[in-house]
Amino acid sequence: MEPVKVGVIGCGNISDVYFQSGKVFEAFEITACADLLPERAQAKAAQHGVPKACSVDELLADPNIGIVLNLTIPKAHAEIALRALESGKSVYGEKPLAVAREEGERITALAKEKGLLVGC
Repeated sequence: MEPVKVGVIGCGNISDVYFQSGKVFEAFEITACADLLPERAQAKAAQHGVPKACSVDELLADPNIGIVLNLTIPKAHAEIALRALESGKSVYGEKPLAVAREEGERITALAKEKGLLVGC
């Protein structure tokens, strides 16, 4: 089985744990990363052997990425999750799913509407 391609959005401190543990699983492969600070994404890509560092827009537009790993700051979780779903990608986020219940409900409703998965 071909591994699912994963793109990481948010390359702060917590991302190291995900980049490292992501290498253990055969079911998925982290193939791209993005951050508001391009140099941070480039540094994490180099450090962890990720083939592509890019902008958030480029990552969301990449047709090869099936899952977005959302490691942004909590107040950006809902925006990034919704954008990922609108881009046709399932999304897994670092807690919390969103900072407001209504945002979380929008995320789960959109995922259901599009036939995509959400995890947190």
